[in-house]
Parts: sequence; C-alpha cells; structure tokens
Amino acid sequence: MDLSNSRFIRFLLQDVKNEKETKDLAVLIRITCLILVLYYLVTGIAVSFMQHYVLGLLLIGAIGLIIGSFVLTYEDRTILSLVLLNIEILVFSSLLTLFLGFDLAFSITIFLNILLIYFNKTERMAHKRIYSVAIMLYQMFLAEISNAASLGMTPSPTMKMAFQTFNMLMFSCALLATAYAYCMKFNQAEEKLRRINDNLERMANLDTLTGLSNRRHMNEHLAGLVFEYNRSNKVFTMAIGDIDFFKKVNDTYGHDTGDYVLTTAAAIFKKFMNDKGHVARWGGEEFLFAFENMDLDKAYRFLEELRREIEKTPMDFKEFHFNITMTFGIEEFNPRLGIEATINRADAKLYKGKQGGRNRVVK
Repeated sequence: MDLSNSRFIRFLLQDVKNEKETKDLAVLIRITCLILVLYYLVTGIAVSFMQHYVLGLLLIGAIGLIIGSFVLTYEDRTILSLVLLNIEILVFSSLLTLFLGFDLAFSITIFLNILLIYFNKTERMAHKRIYSVAIMLYQMFLAEISNAASLGMTPSPTMKMAFQTFNMLMFSCALLATAYAYCMKFNQAEEKLRRINDNLERMANLDTLTGLSNRRHMNEHLAGLVFEYNRSNKVFTMAIGDIDFFKKVNDTYGHDTGDYVLTTAAAIFKKFMNDKGHVARWGGEEFLFAFENMDLDKAYRFLEELRREIEKTPMDFKEFHFNITMTFGIEEFNPRLGIEATINRADAKLYKGKQGGRNRVVK
C-alpha cells in the first residue's frame, strides 16, 4: 500500500490555515502526540499492575490531554498545542520519576520539550536558549528530589529493566520523528533555495520575451566554444540574423504583433538549433547563432534551410496575416581574430545582405 496516498497519512499531514503557523510544526506535534498516547497507555497499564492505581488513572488522564493537544493543531492553535504539550510532558514525566525513581529514565522524555521548542520558528532564539537551560537545571533538581522522595513501591529488577528499555525505545522513536522532521524541513529549505537560485539564473541568462539566451549568456557560451577550440581544435561558425523590415511590422500592426513575430521566430530558432548549436537574442530583432562542430560551408547550408523555413512560415496574429523574411551574415571562427572580430565580420556581411536586397545568407 502506498502510505503517501493513505487517508490517515493525508489526515496527519493536513496543512494549517493560519499564516503565522507552520505545517511542519503541526505535523511534528501530531506525531509526537501519537507516540505519547501509546507511551502513557502502556505505562499506565504497567503501573496499575504495580498497584499504583492513582498514578495509572493520572496517566489515562494524560492521554486525554495529549489528544487535546493533537486536536488543537487542526484548529489553527498550533502554538497553544505546543505549550500544552510541553506542560503535559513536564508534569507527567516528573510524576513518573517521583513515583518510580530517576534511574528508570522517565525524565528523559522532558528533553523532547527542547527539540519541540526549537522547531517553533515564531519563538525568539534567546527564549529558546533560556528555556533549554531551565530544562537542564530542572532535570538536575528532579534527580535530587526523586532520590530524596519515596512516593511509591520500588519496582522489581525485571520491571525496572523493562521500564528502562521501554522508555529508551519510546524516546528513540520520538527523537527519530523529530530528526526526520528537522531533516525534511532542511531539505525543503534547500529545495526552495535551489529553485530560487535556478529562477535567478534563468532570469539572468534568458531573454524575458523570447525565452532564448541573452547576450551575456551567449558570450559565456562562446567563451566555452573558444576553450574547446583551443583544446581540441573543434571548429564552430557564427551567424547573425536580422528580421527584415521589422520596424515596418511594428508601425503597421503594432508592437504586440512585433512581440508575436519575435517569439514565433525564436521558437523556430530554438527547435532548429536543438542539435546544431546555440542561439540567442542579440538585441532588438537581431539573433546570434553558434553552429558547433561545423565549418562555414556546412553551417551555411543549414542557415539557408532556416531562412527558407522562416520565409514560408505564416504569421497569423489577431486579424493580421503576413510573412516575414530574414537576412543573415555568417563567419567561421578565426582564433587570430577572436570572438568579437568574428561577430563583427558576420555583422558586416549581414549589412551587405541588407544592401543587396535582404532575405539571403551572405558568407
């Protein structure tokens, strides 16, 4: 059975509605409450067999209070639930220690209060530190007072070992649940930070309109191609393309139509260059292409294919129906010139193509 899809798990993981409270804390309290219900039930039955009937009844009452803390997490009172749970653990762990002795390890449960309070992000760190010190001092006081007090029967060696083992087992379960909650919270924070970093990186690297790489990211990519060229002599060719009469498109049909043309062309470029190299919006209606592992002639053939595809693609936006063309200048990378000069040469060929009638690739 898939536990993540079970009704009980979904109920246990139900989110809180109060924006000031967190689901993580609520879920941790619920899990702790379930463990404590089992803990007090078994302990109550055990002490009743030892004829500690009053203590047994008190522990049954503790179960009711623990259930109350559990229910409060579903009533948008998670902080109140946390406070009550801390009090309940403190009171009933102290009673068990005073009645049965400090060496039976009932007081170890009190340390859960420190873990729970640190999981509460609304509490000040200074208060958490003070509370932690107070808990440790109280543990020392409880050890002294329980040794001096004699409120009940001394358990047999067998019962004493059983209590110690059971207490350690239940505390380990509660500690495991808390550690798991801390781990999940840390992982969620890490994942959230990773998503934020990814979004920031995309924003820094991508053109917001077309979704293509921007000039900065393309320059980084070209630097990598130069590195590979110097290391392995992997040739690459660059081309710069410009949409013909783009200003006329904007003036005739409006800037929203111009944006449509840019995004439509960018989608074609991205698909076309998928296994051939990289493309970026270089500025305005200009796009820069890097054909990787291709010399000038091979890149030229592909660029001619792209030019024809752009030419035959209809631009249908609102009531407007038209076609566009593009002019390209292409230049193979020359290590003696460097990236900037190679791009400038491709740009000069683009200008030559514009002067020669547009809708062509000039090499």
